[in-house]
Order: sequence, then structure tokens, then C-alpha cells
Amino acid sequence: MSTNAEYGVWSESAGGIIFHPCYSPEEAAQERARLVAEDGEDSDDLTVMELCPEHEEQPRDGCEGCADDEGE
Repeated sequence: MSTNAEYGVWSESAGGIIFHPCYSPEEAAQERARLVAEDGEDSDDLTVMELCPEHEEQPRDGCEGCADDEGE
């Protein structure tokens, strides 16, 4: 994971990042735990991911925006 990276919480069922930005994986993990405890989210559905530096609501690995940019 990169320095100065931002992180978010990915929801598989929502098909995207549902919370961002967090400035450490620990901060994102705390937000994930809050979403499970307070909002009743399914813990198996939520994953902490590093965000793409160019497309803030996309995961760094597998960013659709970067894939589109490369295809042009």
C-alpha cells in the first residue's frame, strides 16, 4: 500500500465504495466496524480497500476509470 494513500470501505452488494476517504487502513477498518454495528451492514460484504489516486471512488486495484483511460 502506498504512502499518502486514501482508503475506503467497499460494499460488494452495492458494487462500490460506500465510505471514503480514510487516511489509514486502521481508520477505514474502524469505519467498517461502525457500519456493521450501527447501520446493520453485513460484515462479510464490506472490505477495506486502497483508493485509486486518480478516481477517488474506485479501488486502486481494478479501477474502472484507469482501465477506460488505458483503452482510449
